[in-house]
Amino acid sequence: MIATDVRNRFVTTSQAQRIADRWNRVYPAMRVILDDVIKAQRGAERPTVDVARLERVRREMGQQDRGTFKACTRSPGAFSIFDAFAQVREVVNVTSIGHADAGAILRLCAELADAVAEDAVARRAEWEAERAAVPAQPVDGGRRERADSEQTEGGTR
Repeated sequence: MIATDVRNRFVTTSQAQRIADRWNRVYPAMRVILDDVIKAQRGAERPTVDVARLERVRREMGQQDRGTFKACTRSPGAFSIFDAFAQVREVVNVTSIGHADAGAILRLCAELADAVAEDAVARRAEWEAERAAVPAQPVDGGRRERADSEQTEGGTR
């Protein structure tokens, strides 16, 4: 993956490059972890994880790596920080704490978490600025006429 595939208006170029560098370092290890867990769980009498979900995560991570991931069918293929964060969290859930690449995977997860959090703060600030720009509508303090369906003889319904 290259940093230009990280498309988000709130992610800086340097942050995109850090995410891309971390992703490129640990993606092969995450792929091996998912392959191993899926293979072991398929052979297990009583699987302890949702194998179909891990297969979906593995497929989507491959799409993220190639820059062809689509969050929805109409969007162009790109690297999604939101979906990558969710996918890496799934890998973290099935990674042994003693795995040689656990630290690198967790650092990638943290970098993605920071990007997602910063995006949420920026979107909220943008929303509040747009909301503040809309002039307040005057409130009519007078009594409004009741609808025809509410008006009956003697005021009863």
